[in-house]
Amino acid sequence: MSNKKKIIFALICYLGIFTPILANANEEDIGFIVEPIHNNNQIDPEVSYFYVKTVPGEQQEIKVKIKSTRKEEVKVKIHVANAITSEKGTIDYSADTQTFNDTLQAPLSAIVSIDSPDVTIGNYEEKEVVFKVTPPKEDYLGAKMGTLVFETTEESEDESKSGVDNKFSYRIGLVASESPDSYMDGKTLNLLDAKASIKRGKKMILATLQNPEPKVLANLALTVELRKKNDEQIIKKREVSNYTLAPNSNFDFEIDYGSTAISPGDYVLSVKGTNGLNSWNLTKEFNISGSQAKKINDDYALKIVTPTWIKIYTLLSCLITVILAFVLRKRRVYMEEQWKEKRKKIRKKKEQRRERNET
Repeated sequence: MSNKKKIIFALICYLGIFTPILANANEEDIGFIVEPIHNNNQIDPEVSYFYVKTVPGEQQEIKVKIKSTRKEEVKVKIHVANAITSEKGTIDYSADTQTFNDTLQAPLSAIVSIDSPDVTIGNYEEKEVVFKVTPPKEDYLGAKMGTLVFETTEESEDESKSGVDNKFSYRIGLVASESPDSYMDGKTLNLLDAKASIKRGKKMILATLQNPEPKVLANLALTVELRKKNDEQIIKKREVSNYTLAPNSNFDFEIDYGSTAISPGDYVLSVKGTNGLNSWNLTKEFNISGSQAKKINDDYALKIVTPTWIKIYTLLSCLITVILAFVLRKRRVYMEEQWKEKRKKIRKKKEQRRERNET
């Protein structure tokens, strides 16, 4: 396998931008399909997603063909989603969670525009959707990554009663670069922050990790440890592998603290990472105040709350058990004394009988 094909294969495996990607339905359910139309700027014509070469300040067009698969009309909303890193260490394109890192300049959504973000098709017709790519006037390194999202919201008769909509979408990957060189060789990992928090109702220690480069940081293995400052004992530890960080992105690496109460104090979070080519040893000190620890412990969704009646019942049970134990002990002592007295009387009678027999 050539180096070029290896890069393409790695790109598909790590980024998961097969094109088109259909979410939640088949073609008949969604009512349409999409097909990318590659232009002369396509860096690799063998891949199905858009991988286009850009020139600073020069606008170009990319086109997508939308085909209707039924007679009934379907309304399609179109937008661009940027690549971010999810909490699970994968490249994600969720449009409703677009939080960008400070190192990301001119994201894909800022340089790609569409004249008609709403398209209506029906009766098996075909339409072309034109996207305009206007790169910055200045050169940029690496790549800008994202997807073109074609989404429709349909409401069935049953769903109209419940008020729940079904969203179906196709996604076509889009990578823009000034150079055909690989952008899968990120070399930098930063630890921006460490803190304790409540997340999804759980106590969490969060380590904010950053990939500041315009390249993908792939095949990342991490070992994250938490300990008290000036104490070598490890409180919590988590190990993961095969993480992939999107260009110019950050995410919160989560350590589940469990049900144990978090105590205030100074902590140290250490991160050891490697991707087979580079290694990192990062540390971050942080403080958990008394009020913060109390709030986290109080807000913990899975904390065990004992009802008052159980506490009273338990207290009474313990009290009755103690009283019974005391009574049984006294009764045993009394019975032992009675038995001793009885034995004494028996011995005395035997001695008196023996004396009478002797006389």
